[in-house]
Amino acid sequence: MPLSPGDLEQRPSSLHGMGVFTKRAVKRGEVALVMRGLIVHAKDLPDDMRALQIGWELWLAEDPANPHLDDFINHACAPNLGYADGSLAMVALRDIAAGEELTWHYATSIADAGWNIPCKCGAPECAGQITGFEGLPAAEQERLRPIALDFLRAPRPRPSPATP
Repeated sequence: MPLSPGDLEQRPSSLHGMGVFTKRAVKRGEVALVMRGLIVHAKDLPDDMRALQIGWELWLAEDPANPHLDDFINHACAPNLGYADGSLAMVALRDIAAGEELTWHYATSIADAGWNIPCKCGAPECAGQITGFEGLPAAEQERLRPIALDFLRAPRPRPSPATP
């Protein structure tokens, strides 16, 4: 069962803009929240919309008519949340203290090797840049695979060669 809306708050973040913070302690393995929004095909996704990739051609985009706190969870190279079972449920990867900002690693839901943005999370293992899963070194992919969405846990399906 995810945290109740009363257990979370949106406020300014030292990581980036606004963030989501927990008002109570969260135990390792506890579901913090389930990502939600509108399912949009990649070709129909506006460039300025907050979204996470949920399949090779599908994205879960913010719903402007029904905003949710999950749209404001920031990235961290050493996140405290992850997709532990490969679903859209964000699970605590460690105990999280009351008042702590909730974070996840964006590469666990974005495949595109060419996508990147600067990272200023400050973690000792910070790469300085956030990139898509396929742009990560193999060792980093293996480290993140257990907390990635299902579609990133197996190699990308390649089209079959055309038969004559």
